[in-house]
Amino acid sequence: MRLRKLSANFSEFRTVEFRDGLNIVVADRAQEATKTDSRNGLGKTTVIALIDFCLGANMSPRTEQMTGRSWEFALEVTTRSGVDLRASRSPDSPASIVVEGDVVAARIVGPDEAPAEGPLVLGPRQWTAWLGRECFPRGGIAAEPPTFRSLFRHLARYRSDSLIDPFRTLANQRAEAVQAENAYLLNLDWRLAKQWASLRDQKSRIALADDPESSIDSRIAALEPHLVRLQRRANRLANDISSFSVLPEYREIETRVQRSTTKIKAITNEIFADRQQLELYEAQARDESAAESLDVHSLFAEASVVLREDVVRSLAEAIEFQRQVAANRIAYLEDEKRRVRERVEEREHDRAALAAQQEQDLQLLRSGGAFDDFASLQRGLAEAQVEVAQTEEQIRTLRELSKRKAQIKSEELALTIRTELDLQERFELRAEMIARFGEIMEALYGEPADLMVSPGRAGVKFEVALPRTGSGGVHLMAIFAYDIALSEDLARRNRGPGFLLHDSSIFADVDERQTARAIEIASVSASSYGYQHLLTMNSDYVPWGEFGDRRVFEDAVVLTLHDGDEFGSILGQRLHTIIGTESD
Repeated sequence: MRLRKLSANFSEFRTVEFRDGLNIVVADRAQEATKTDSRNGLGKTTVIALIDFCLGANMSPRTEQMTGRSWEFALEVTTRSGVDLRASRSPDSPASIVVEGDVVAARIVGPDEAPAEGPLVLGPRQWTAWLGRECFPRGGIAAEPPTFRSLFRHLARYRSDSLIDPFRTLANQRAEAVQAENAYLLNLDWRLAKQWASLRDQKSRIALADDPESSIDSRIAALEPHLVRLQRRANRLANDISSFSVLPEYREIETRVQRSTTKIKAITNEIFADRQQLELYEAQARDESAAESLDVHSLFAEASVVLREDVVRSLAEAIEFQRQVAANRIAYLEDEKRRVRERVEEREHDRAALAAQQEQDLQLLRSGGAFDDFASLQRGLAEAQVEVAQTEEQIRTLRELSKRKAQIKSEELALTIRTELDLQERFELRAEMIARFGEIMEALYGEPADLMVSPGRAGVKFEVALPRTGSGGVHLMAIFAYDIALSEDLARRNRGPGFLLHDSSIFADVDERQTARAIEIASVSASSYGYQHLLTMNSDYVPWGEFGDRRVFEDAVVLTLHDGDEFGSILGQRLHTIIGTESD
């Protein structure tokens, strides 16, 4: 991909048109500028930040300052397949990226997804996903490589935390991300980084259960005797219970108490029924007595009814007969009442005897100790069994941890072997970058420097061995050399964005001779390998006297900013500076 132009929707914006090879944005001091004017804030870094913003970077303090002013910035590029695209984005609506051009030919969307009229509007994720496919293809591997944004940070060094060392681009960057990104850029298997991270997480979880003063194995060894003692105690209690014999009289008493309770209830019910029967018999007896004493002849006389003699005789005979029946009925009822009373008395006697026996039996049970001893044994066994189960679970858990710990060691060994094999097999793929890094550093300082990639305790270890020049800027030049070596390799393999972006901070504390030599190296490298390299500098830091040919710098300048007035800045106006670290 090639940068063509950076523009905005306001005429005062200083449009930047990019060239092939080296491109330089200079902040100059205008003749009319006063001592209080400054080239800081003119927009050197803003040029890079806006390119990054149009390529899907998150909002940062720098772009936050531009919100509410209706700015819209546009970056024009040419894809590897030769398609011209224009990507526009506004700080006021960063969630929308407007893409103009043949989006189908560029393979951003398919023919069915392309808008019938007007430009294509994408979200940052869709846009950066396409940029990832365009700049960092998978190469036939199913696994997703590191994202475009994470890889592009290695080629757009303008944040303060991107200049810590050659391999990190964010402060407090995760080790997994550092490994994966640099492994991908150095043509290694970046998938191993994820496996190392997973293994590291598992080791961390195991470490939480592992006391430095008492290892998992030693804790198992200490718990095993304790478990044996608990098991023996539980077995003893179980044997005591199985051989425990409650005396027969206690069992008989317990059974007798239960039977007595049942009988007492039954007798009580029977007594109630008998008394109900007795009351019925007594009522019937009273009725029979009343019928026996009835004088029918007197009743008729009182009614002044004179009966014939034969009727009187018949009534007398009937009354005698009825009296005899009633007498027999009363005698029968008296016999039945006596029998029921005797039965009630007998049952009450039986109930009283059962109640007395039951009370005696209960007193014996309450005063006895056999059942309490048995219950105590059962409680002790239950408690012992719980302790045994808990201790067995502790040992089982610790053994699982110990087993997992051994498995992790085995997996770590296997992963170490795979990592070493990957480094060996892919040595030729990174050999040119290693050599090129050393050449650039030696060209700058006259002493050898090494880019080292080796297996570490937690994956691949990336290091640089730098010349002992005593220069405070040597680590910045190591970043510079690493980025150029990467850009050259990406260009050779037709990968990467096709451009490299460096803010003037890359030359902070760097000696003028190394600064001039670095610019010369950058110019030759970009021209030779066909990528673009954008540098920003303050004019008074340009080491004019150290160039072999001043035109190497002069011919590369694509934009000069000045501090004479606000129109000399990239935006054509000054913004208040917000100090902070920008991040994606």
